[in-house]
Amino acid sequence: MKRRLVTGAYAAFILLGLGWAGWAALSTAGLETIAGGWLGPDATVTSVPRLGQLPWFALMIAVAFYAIWQAVAAQRGMLHRSLRPWVLAAVLCNALWVSFLERDRIGASLAFGIMLLAVLVRVVVMIAKSQLLQQVDRWITRASFGLFTGWLSVIVLVEAVAFCAVSGADSSTLMFKGACALAVLLLALFLCAMSFKNPLGIYLNAGALWVISAIIVDRYTGHANSPAFATVLSVAAVLMCACLFSAVRTRIRALLARRDSQLPPSSQ
Repeated sequence: MKRRLVTGAYAAFILLGLGWAGWAALSTAGLETIAGGWLGPDATVTSVPRLGQLPWFALMIAVAFYAIWQAVAAQRGMLHRSLRPWVLAAVLCNALWVSFLERDRIGASLAFGIMLLAVLVRVVVMIAKSQLLQQVDRWITRASFGLFTGWLSVIVLVEAVAFCAVSGADSSTLMFKGACALAVLLLALFLCAMSFKNPLGIYLNAGALWVISAIIVDRYTGHANSPAFATVLSVAAVLMCACLFSAVRTRIRALLARRDSQLPPSSQ
């Protein structure tokens, strides 16, 4: 009984934290009014359009679903119990990240965004080192935090670029744009490697690829278009897609081979 109360209270705190973050996001007038507009559309070459921002709401729903899922008696396990303080920390950092951004304090928001990314990386490492017995649990746990971490990695990078612009860096110079392109390309190469080295690498890749693809389309078609920057990001996106499809194919083959090896000889 006591364990059920603890688990239920934990899920309630997660939902409250996600609700706080959702309220802060919905009450924001718009990114165009924050940090001098440096987070708005076409403010810098890395500006994320609305399409790239929308997954945040879906990710909040996914984390909320995970909080409810792990509270079910049959799904409680050592991994989920060890994840609780880290998930709570992630939810708190997420709420503070959005709240400070809503209050036009991009420096504090960036600090909590980096903290959130660090906590999510820790969660991803813990999940990757554990064996999730049920297929449904694998999808829920890995997808919730893997996609969130991949998506956030690009978003934090974009916010760091905006913070540099707010701090006085000239975002129109070739050096600034080149540094941004190099940063995105290095992140893409890292995620390409993770697609094969980590069980959650596929989700990390997919989450980041969504944002990068949205930026590419906007840089080709937006008001402040930058074809050269979009071309560099397109190279990164092609590499990520190739690694993503290859990793998915390798994973499917491994799962099929494992399933066949577990079948009795009479059924093979």
